[in-house]
Amino acid sequence: MRRKPNIFRTCLLFVLAAICLNLAQAAERPHIVYILANDLGWKDVGYHGGQALTPRLDALAATGARLEKFYTLPNSTPTRAALMTGRYPMRYGMQMLSILPWSSFGIPLDERLLPQALKLAGYRTAAFGQWQLGHASRDLLPTQRGFDYFYGSLDNGIDHFNKTDRIGKRDWRRGEKPIKERGYATTLIARDAAAFIAEHDASKPLFMYVSLPVPAVPLQAPRALLEQYKDIEQPDRRSYYAMISALDAAVGTIVDALKDKGIINDVLLVVHSDNGGAVKNKFRSGDGDVSLQVADNGPFRNGRGSFYEGGIRVVALAVWPDHISQGFVTERIHVTDMYATLLNLAGAGLSSDSQTKPIDGLDMWPVIANGHPSPRNEMLINVNEFRGALTVDNWKLIVYASLPSRIELYNVADDPSEEHDQSKREPDRVRDMRNRLNEYAWEMKPSMYLEDLMRARPYDTPIFFGENPQRP
Repeated sequence: MRRKPNIFRTCLLFVLAAICLNLAQAAERPHIVYILANDLGWKDVGYHGGQALTPRLDALAATGARLEKFYTLPNSTPTRAALMTGRYPMRYGMQMLSILPWSSFGIPLDERLLPQALKLAGYRTAAFGQWQLGHASRDLLPTQRGFDYFYGSLDNGIDHFNKTDRIGKRDWRRGEKPIKERGYATTLIARDAAAFIAEHDASKPLFMYVSLPVPAVPLQAPRALLEQYKDIEQPDRRSYYAMISALDAAVGTIVDALKDKGIINDVLLVVHSDNGGAVKNKFRSGDGDVSLQVADNGPFRNGRGSFYEGGIRVVALAVWPDHISQGFVTERIHVTDMYATLLNLAGAGLSSDSQTKPIDGLDMWPVIANGHPSPRNEMLINVNEFRGALTVDNWKLIVYASLPSRIELYNVADDPSEEHDQSKREPDRVRDMRNRLNEYAWEMKPSMYLEDLMRARPYDTPIFFGENPQRP
């Protein structure tokens, strides 16, 4: 007599198989620790030949991938927005400059942020340091945008010791509650991140986003670190290098916590600057004429705020033992690409809820892990109401719409310092690239920074829309 199949047993086997598959997939998913520096010069790290002492960053660079063509936006807030959405900030009005203490806008609520997507995939999420994506209302705060935990400041440019913002208001929180803490901001952030790692249940995947406020202005550093550079006569340069050492020490504190927890081999660690280092130029700001920028972007022209390489090509590295090959990666990667890359690594996918919009980033894991050719041949640097820039293959077009208007074209492979404008020699290329840039411009949402400025401008709000080109 033929035995009837045991439906319960069959169902149980399917369930067990599914559980085993999920566990296997979960075991392959890394913890993700993502660290941003603020205004770090490309050449200011030791492994690029800089004068600052960066032994921990140098050690990471020696064991992982040095991402030598990693691009961001020219300013802090747009870069963070691009990372968190995988979309060019001009698509939602975040393309211009950075959020300030009196700003009333933030990253739109209909944009799905990286921590929100990772939470859906089962990750625990935590943010430390500078937020810079909106603070005017509660729904813009990091704990309302996908992070389970937050420790740090909502704005940028805070006093590193007093934790006050540019208008003198204390800006330091744990979760959504303002707190008072004594100590140097970068050191406090690293310690809190290390404590969070120590108490984390390692069986649950973790996404930690650490946005350090150094080495950006105000130029302030602990006395012990300043002593390391006592032979440097210029006080601002001495403070700047000491702040880079503070950054290096913070990275070391976090790495040591991962080692102590026993999960260092299960962590994808990414470190990069939010934009290029601030170089000397003079423009009106809340502090008057600024001429204290002492960063070194090496061979690259200009710095923070600029569409030239010095403003957008940044220090970057990635480490994951046994998963990322050691060496140089010279393929182009854009900060928007990290959204797609991290979500695919985490098994989160790119369309796991109704808020998802088309993204501009590409999955760059084969590029990062093994140096494979990049699938990216076009990259929008940025476009706003006054200027725009685009790269296609090795060519970069920069268009300045505000007077005096001009167009520049560079082959950044042959001319990384952007000294030789090719726009007169390549009229057809200029035409085609300008048409493509205009297509992006038609898709651009109005800048919320400008709208905010026009509604109500405090007496000392800086008006600054471009950079000092330094060379005509």
